[in-house]
Amino acid sequence: MMKTSKKWLQSGCVALLVGLGACGAPVGSIDVRAWGEEFVANEIPASEFEDGWGVQFSKFLVHVSGVRFAATGGPSYSLTGGGRVFDLKPAAQALSIGTISMVEARRLDDVRFELSEATASSTVGNASASDLMVMQGGRYALYVEGTASHPMRGTRSFRWGFTGNTRFSNCRDASSQPGLVVTSGTAATPGQLTFHADHLFYDGLQNPEAKLRFDAIASADRNMDMMVTLDELATVDLTTLPTGQYTTGSARNVNTLRDYVTALVTTVGHWNGEGHCDEAHF
Repeated sequence: MMKTSKKWLQSGCVALLVGLGACGAPVGSIDVRAWGEEFVANEIPASEFEDGWGVQFSKFLVHVSGVRFAATGGPSYSLTGGGRVFDLKPAAQALSIGTISMVEARRLDDVRFELSEATASSTVGNASASDLMVMQGGRYALYVEGTASHPMRGTRSFRWGFTGNTRFSNCRDASSQPGLVVTSGTAATPGQLTFHADHLFYDGLQNPEAKLRFDAIASADRNMDMMVTLDELATVDLTTLPTGQYTTGSARNVNTLRDYVTALVTTVGHWNGEGHCDEAHF
């Protein structure tokens, strides 16, 4: 499952002992994991929202591809198998999605992964065959289902599928250290792709002080069937919302609440919990 650099392939060195790689360099492995944390597994409690709503997901499907670890000027390693669909809802803890073996024990400072549109060649991870069909049929990168509840305003359900491709690269941990350090030996080094579901309800793009809100989304339920669709969000012009909420920063072509939530999808990918990555569309 390892992809090595041409430099390594041309060296003619082979593994001779357990724990040793090319030319006797110590090696380890990476246990690649994915998790939506407690907010997906359990709920985003009302205490997190400015307007008293709480959200529970019943499905949180991600199509993950392009997982790659590399060292500047050194080897690179990729998780093979192509794009796969995972449902993070039933994951009470980080879900192991693959292992990369025979990795040089060192810092791999270039970590990247993709949240990309499902294709005909995509396969399932822990998701069901029907989940895969949903993702392939809509060419979704992310698909969520859930219910929001409020003590005074009742409940609203949502089923949202998002297209588009986002590459998360130059990932740093919470202390701004790049990538991860692979340790030698038989114990795999964990590397977690973390998806922050609460970002879907932020009221500010490019704003570190953004708050979680649902009132505007709930009010978009024009036909009052208690189900908020993306088409309904598309009818809400951002200029009609309270001043200071749903700010767009320097983002362009974000005019409706649907545009806004779709833009937030590109911010959900993180590294090892609270670590950040650079985001790019492709």
